[in-house]
Amino acid sequence: MKGMIDACRRFFDLKEEEKREFQGTDILSPIRCGTSFNPTVENVLFWRDFLKVFVHPLFHFPGKPAGFSEVAQEYTQEVKEVGGELLKGISKSLGMEKGYIEKAMNMDSSTQVLIANLYPPCPQPELALGMPAHSDHGFLTLLIQNEVGGLQVEHKGKWFNVNAIPNSFLVNTGDQLEVHYPFALSTTLSSSRKMQHIL
Repeated sequence: MKGMIDACRRFFDLKEEEKREFQGTDILSPIRCGTSFNPTVENVLFWRDFLKVFVHPLFHFPGKPAGFSEVAQEYTQEVKEVGGELLKGISKSLGMEKGYIEKAMNMDSSTQVLIANLYPPCPQPELALGMPAHSDHGFLTLLIQNEVGGLQVEHKGKWFNVNAIPNSFLVNTGDQLEVHYPFALSTTLSSSRKMQHIL
């Protein structure tokens, strides 16, 4: 995990013209980096830089900085394996065969996306938000956080800080899991579905 966080930091430390090579042309570009979501239509300033890369079923990745692609390929493969084990556990906890969800959703050919966010120091944090309140659209999100923090989850209308445990994942159930298995969320999984990042 530390190696991946360090590699992402090296990417964000590249010169702006080097990062511009990976801006992408639209939201479905296999490699895309930039600032905010859509600065041409947003009224609130979301103070973040991001890198978004499709890594499965085809592995795409920036060629800079040196070694980043290799670190990311190993990391994303291991994350995919952890995600598979989590899905087996969720299947089993719902009284199904442990591989049921993986097979039913054809996870071997599903899309895996790596997103790295950097929240640089903000001169006026009262005017900006790292990320707005949102739910994750995928099936599962495995999130690692550096020592900076700022992640919050909403539970029963109140926002709570998430104090990340070093070298661990925060696992967030996504919208697709809720759509396909709504009974699971209401009975066995946390109701904390929205997340935001504050500065």
